[in-house]
Amino acid sequence: MLIVDDDPMVLSVLKNLFECFQHGHRYAVETARDGAGALMILMCHQFDLVLLDMYMPGVSGLDLLKQMYSLGVRAPVLMITGNQDSKAAADALRGGVFAYVPKPVDLLRLDHLVALALGSSDHPSPPTQAAANPALA
Repeated sequence: MLIVDDDPMVLSVLKNLFECFQHGHRYAVETARDGAGALMILMCHQFDLVLLDMYMPGVSGLDLLKQMYSLGVRAPVLMITGNQDSKAAADALRGGVFAYVPKPVDLLRLDHLVALALGSSDHPSPPTQAAANPALA
């Protein structure tokens, strides 16, 4: 799992959450504080899931999402944001994210969404029908 967020506290909390024993195993977690760092990691490693902050300095989460897809990254993406903008949520879902998660993050809901995303063997290739699942919107 790759977690990308410019807030070190968010990175720490999420990394600790998912490195603990969850759903019968521990997640291997890498972190990046910006889009450039995330791209460097993604060029060298494959991940089963990406948790991605929507608004970061430099490269936005949506721009990073497009760059990830151009690199061939096909892992499900959960977009996390403190912005309650419904247009941004719609853009993220149209862009192919598995789910859009508002901050402050409900950790139990996030844990559930991660389990769903990792169990989703039929995750669509971006940017297709990911927005068609209203239960996750």
